[in-house]
Amino acid sequence: MAFWNRKQQVVPQFVEPAKESATSEFDESETQSGLSNYQLLSALNAAQTALMMIDRDFRITYFNNQTLKLLKQHETLFRSVWPDFRAEADFLHGYCIDHFHLNPRHQRTMLADPSHLPYTTVINIKGVKIELIVGAIIDDRGSYIGNTLEWRDVTEELLRDQQIGRLASAVEGMTTNLMMADKEGIIQYLNPALLQLLTHREPELAQAFPGFKAAELVGKNIDIFHKNPAHQRSIISNPERLPFTSMIKVGSLEFNLTCIAMRDTKGEYIGPALQWVDITEQRDGQRQVESLIQKAIKGDLHDRINTSGYNGFMRELGDGINNLLNTLVEPLGQCITVMSRVAEGDLNTSMSEEYQGEFGRLASAVNASIVNLRNMVDKITVSSARVATASTEIADGNNDLSQRVEAQASNLEETAASMEEITATVRQNADNAKDANLLATDAAKKAARGGEVVGEAISAMGAINTASKKIADIISVIDEIAFQTNLLALNAAVEAARAGEQGRGFAVVAGEVRNLAQRSAGAAKEIKGLINDSVDKVNEGSRLVNESGSTLKEIVEAVVRVSDLIAQIAASSVEQSTGIDEINRAIAAMDEMTQQNASLVEETSAASQSLKDEGKELLNLMNFFVTENNVTTFERKPRQSTPPKTKPVVSMHKAPINQAVHKMPARAAEEGDEWEEF
Repeated sequence: MAFWNRKQQVVPQFVEPAKESATSEFDESETQSGLSNYQLLSALNAAQTALMMIDRDFRITYFNNQTLKLLKQHETLFRSVWPDFRAEADFLHGYCIDHFHLNPRHQRTMLADPSHLPYTTVINIKGVKIELIVGAIIDDRGSYIGNTLEWRDVTEELLRDQQIGRLASAVEGMTTNLMMADKEGIIQYLNPALLQLLTHREPELAQAFPGFKAAELVGKNIDIFHKNPAHQRSIISNPERLPFTSMIKVGSLEFNLTCIAMRDTKGEYIGPALQWVDITEQRDGQRQVESLIQKAIKGDLHDRINTSGYNGFMRELGDGINNLLNTLVEPLGQCITVMSRVAEGDLNTSMSEEYQGEFGRLASAVNASIVNLRNMVDKITVSSARVATASTEIADGNNDLSQRVEAQASNLEETAASMEEITATVRQNADNAKDANLLATDAAKKAARGGEVVGEAISAMGAINTASKKIADIISVIDEIAFQTNLLALNAAVEAARAGEQGRGFAVVAGEVRNLAQRSAGAAKEIKGLINDSVDKVNEGSRLVNESGSTLKEIVEAVVRVSDLIAQIAASSVEQSTGIDEINRAIAAMDEMTQQNASLVEETSAASQSLKDEGKELLNLMNFFVTENNVTTFERKPRQSTPPKTKPVVSMHKAPINQAVHKMPARAAEEGDEWEEF
């Protein structure tokens, strides 16, 4: 691998990592750059770029922490393509990157010649874009010994670039007139549509703003347009007040102006964007049309729109409205005359057949309507009677249906109340199971602690047993010493007897020593007996403690099993409570729907009754036309009502069903004339 030394010269140096971990160990020798291998490795591991090294066999020899972080981030995605992949150091070391390629020969051919490197590409793995930069590793002999691979996730960056490109193209190509400024009000951009508009209106704008040039607006402050810049700055400086819309007037020109807040990718406010709409001709046309409408309301259809000052669409629209009025007035007048006669009951009148197009079809339709009206009077009379009869039957049926729906609603209401009580009971059981689980868990912990204490007692008894045996050994030594002392005292007494008068004093001392030795031997024997008895009792205590430990262990295991069972019961109770809650909500929804159905049935019943009354009224109205088959009434068969069958249920209290009503807050209009001074 090539590094730079202090003289800015390229020094080939290959760092050969061990295979134990991603941060492989190197010796502390310095390279020709003056840095140790350990320093170089630390720099690579601390780098924020994901870096990987491979040898000429395409096996991974090194990767830094950022590489492992990147691979772990997309491990699930990689495993969906390469199932055996794992983002782990042990797996990656020595792994051949041929496994990542459908055609490894292509990559090997491409990397065979280091003169083709570095090589940059972007690979797509199921929508995730990874930028890959491949470089060559050259050793100190100039030999090509491997490659470096720099990885970078550029998915969001590419999406952002595409989005910016689309937005820029859309803004440049849109017909909406758009201006952008920074937070200080300096104009940064005008799209072609707005530049064309302002250039077209440049003479009128120059009268209001002397020296106005549309092509020179970029770089100037929008304050040049305002009589009171502080007033507008108070609006554009506070993004919370945006978007803001106002209609402004500049001399004879009128514009709709919408100011919105622009933010960067971090959500920071960077300035306003203003949308301009030239409504000068529209507003003038609107005023003329309103005048025409007001006169038309008074019956005057003779005025026309003055289009002499219009261009393009507004001129065509004005002329079209004028021609439309001219075309409408004559046939409309004749149609009014004919229909007035029809309104008076004269069905023998008709319109002229000389009109063309839609007006010809209008005349034909009016005439055909009159003929059909004459022919349908008898049929409508008969149908009116039938409608009255059918509506009466519908009203009767709706009354029966209303009774059944009310009974069903009552049953559902009581069922919902019962389910709520069951839900409360199951929830209480779940809470009790949780409490029992906590108590069993605490008991298991205390039993486990008791087992530990018994284990410690066993160890202590063993230590006491060992110490008692050592004391017994010591007493045996003391007994032996007393025995030897007794022998020495006997020997001394014999020697004193041989010495005669001179050894009498020594004989007395020897006698005392012998008595002392005998007493020591007696005491040692008694102590030894006591110690042996103590050892026997300690052994018996150890046996009993061991048995207590085994028994307590079985108790601990039983408590753990009980705790597990109670935990399962608690989990099942929670699931049962959740399921019953869902059933309760479903029944509540059914209850609500049934209540709504009951209301709808009542409304339908009322509507059918109203339809019955209207049918009778229609029959009376149709009797206005006297015909040979005039019908004044219509008989119907009586309908038998079947009472609903209901099951007796226990009356229970029903919990109220709360219905949240969301209201959208209305935004108060703010200072609609804040942009009037332009």
